[in-house]
Amino acid sequence: MGDMALYIKNLEIFFSLYIPSLSDRQKAILKSEIIELYNRFDIFWDTDISKLSNTDFPIISDLYNQIAEKAKDKKGSYYKDYDDLSLFLKDIAIGSDSFLWNGHTSIKANSRCICLDTKDLQNSPDNIISTQYFNMLQWAWEEIVKNPNERVLLICDEAYLMIDPKVPQSLVFLRNAAKGVRKYEGGIAIISHSVVDFLDPAIKMYGQPLLDLATFKIIMGTDGQNLAETKKLYNLTDAEEDLILSKRRGQALMMIGSKRLQVQFEIPDYKFKYMGSAGGR
Repeated sequence: MGDMALYIKNLEIFFSLYIPSLSDRQKAILKSEIIELYNRFDIFWDTDISKLSNTDFPIISDLYNQIAEKAKDKKGSYYKDYDDLSLFLKDIAIGSDSFLWNGHTSIKANSRCICLDTKDLQNSPDNIISTQYFNMLQWAWEEIVKNPNERVLLICDEAYLMIDPKVPQSLVFLRNAAKGVRKYEGGIAIISHSVVDFLDPAIKMYGQPLLDLATFKIIMGTDGQNLAETKKLYNLTDAEEDLILSKRRGQALMMIGSKRLQVQFEIPDYKFKYMGSAGGR
């Protein structure tokens, strides 16, 4: 598949997450309009997008304007669908959601470390959260696979925020990426407070592989249901269970393949300076 065909598949998921109420008919019209829009910008099925700059691509408001213009034709066969689509897209094009997606990307992937801060995203509606997580994770995956000789590590901190049984796309993505990332000299680190979040019956088929596939596992202090699930998942011994239950700062159970070690993390004072005021002891 060419670059455009692959990306349109991503856009189909993107808009389905952002506007869950889209009918099959509206999805088909939206896809047709996206293809027409790309063609207007001289991007076709066989275009090599690696030769294009960010500003060579259309943005959401271009799509909205194109659909809104067709919605003016009251005699058109699909007038009602175009009218509904223009209403659905208005917020993302010129409304309160436009600051997220209506523009050319500002990310420059030429740094050794890129941090995507999603703290403010957590106050958004569910459809915004799930759509943006999908958007960011898909970008991250493209960075991992575009150069199979470059080692890339994707770190997902506070990973429980990506888990939503109603919208499992982010978790499905992480599961699939965890299974294939080694082929591209890549790695994934999943950091979360609780294994229970990953074992909800509605998403267990996606969440448990993330806990099972990891080559390195570091389990720090916990108790209650989380400890019970951890013991069951990793078949912990009584000594290992006592270590985790003690919740001593800096101590953890580390699993490397079939080996299990008790480790003590000692962080030098100079490293605390990098963590800022929130990284205090």
